[in-house]
Amino acid sequence: MSDYLFFDIEAQQHLRMGVEKLYKAVSSTMGPQGKLVLIERLGKPPHLTKDGATVAKNVKLSNPLEGLGASLIRQASEQTAQTAGDGSTTATVLTREFYNRAIQALQTGILSSSEMSSLMKSRIDLVVEFLKKHVVNISTNEEIRQIAAVSANGDTKISELIAQAISEVGSAKLVTVQKSKTTQTTLQLVKGVRVERGYVSHYFANGEERNKCTLDEPFVLILNCKLNSLSQIVPVLEKVAGSEKSILVIANDFEDEVIQSMITNVTRGALKICAIKSPFYGENRSQVLQDLADSLGSRVLNELDDKQIKNLNLTDLGVCKSAVISNHETLLVECGRKNTKQITVDDKLKENIRSVDKLLENEDLSKEEVAFLKQRLVILKGVVAVLSIGAYTESELLETFDRVDDALHATKAAMDGGFLPGGGLALARAGMYLINLGTDNLKEKTVNKIIADSCFAPMKQILKNADLSVDYITETVKSHPTFFWGYNIRTEQYCDLIDAGIIDPLPVAISALNNAVSAASSLINIGCVILDNTQSYQPDVQMVHLDEDAE
Repeated sequence: MSDYLFFDIEAQQHLRMGVEKLYKAVSSTMGPQGKLVLIERLGKPPHLTKDGATVAKNVKLSNPLEGLGASLIRQASEQTAQTAGDGSTTATVLTREFYNRAIQALQTGILSSSEMSSLMKSRIDLVVEFLKKHVVNISTNEEIRQIAAVSANGDTKISELIAQAISEVGSAKLVTVQKSKTTQTTLQLVKGVRVERGYVSHYFANGEERNKCTLDEPFVLILNCKLNSLSQIVPVLEKVAGSEKSILVIANDFEDEVIQSMITNVTRGALKICAIKSPFYGENRSQVLQDLADSLGSRVLNELDDKQIKNLNLTDLGVCKSAVISNHETLLVECGRKNTKQITVDDKLKENIRSVDKLLENEDLSKEEVAFLKQRLVILKGVVAVLSIGAYTESELLETFDRVDDALHATKAAMDGGFLPGGGLALARAGMYLINLGTDNLKEKTVNKIIADSCFAPMKQILKNADLSVDYITETVKSHPTFFWGYNIRTEQYCDLIDAGIIDPLPVAISALNNAVSAASSLINIGCVILDNTQSYQPDVQMVHLDEDAE
């Protein structure tokens, strides 16, 4: 039963107010001179951060209609952070600009909201293609350091540690960040495994700062079959709960009811659990699961026999020091048990590595077979670089952790897709390109101007936060035809931003643009808002009950 109905202009006015409030909070952090945001946490030390996604996540508005507007723009921010690992602030600024300028244009009656949405998305495709033509691929360790430095707000110590970590393990995907129990920030290499599978539902995410699920010293249950009911593994879950530990369940597939039951157990505090699907398919999946089991010191269960499950001990499960699960990958750190059998386990892994290396020497292998064998090597050779972040206070720790995590994700994105000049310059150049295309179609001309003007917003916001002359610097940059030529805020000089090390990952820019135009298109097409206070239906779920005799 709905409490309130809001239509057209009235609805849009409230939505815009919510968008504006979230935008102001997030945009204040943008750029090297951006401000910190202090977030209250009841019963805990306050959280200092410059991470846009974290700020957006913590914006709560008392007006429910404004809250809906804020939630839509928040989606663009969070989706960009999930997809590219950075760019949440850019996505927020772009969404606000697209939305405001589109609403103003709609009032002229030149085109409808549906036409506006369609044209905006097609114009963004042109912008993306333009940016791809100017991308620069990473070729040196110094460029890695520069990418990390920009995202870490110029912190050279952080950027050097990230560059060193990537150099040690050969891939940014094998670097993880954790909070240290000391005041020192250190780098160490540990045995670890990366699996290209993320959690089956974002409701498993338990981190306050990020959309990640972190499990400390979890057990790992590996199933080479589908899990149809949570009751099939309840005996194991009860033993895990009795040990006051967490568990990661890897299975070929999960019934929806199983996932819902797991989430409910997590929400109610009955169990610390996360679930991911097995990597690969067919025979390759069976082999990879066995490799994982060898690394974790566990068994692979090919079927869920009641007697076998009841007799399964915690020593039959895999272990690691920590598991970090995102929406697209899982990182298991310090895998396996340290006992007298470890030498035998290590010898078996070494033998498997030699076997895979020998198979890779076959020149007749297909691309799929080569990719599979290389993935096996990643698991078998698994080495992970761990950045332990230290600080004197918890507030400082949280702020530093955010910056390091941002820098690492930005570096990963740049290594995957290349980079562009930073400081909002690449988007500004793309906007100039679009406005200069020229067209006789009034509707296309209107949308081109909306996109072009909005693309200048990130650069203008960075200049504004640095208390610089926004209009003068923007016009000066416009007058120079060179793509990489822009304004260096730190030195207050015009220069080639690539040479100055001011660079941003291409995947971040693309993700921010696509998510922003998607959110803005949704907002401008809203003609009615219904506020409802009815409680959502809760289906029956299976709960894990800890038996008194469970160990």
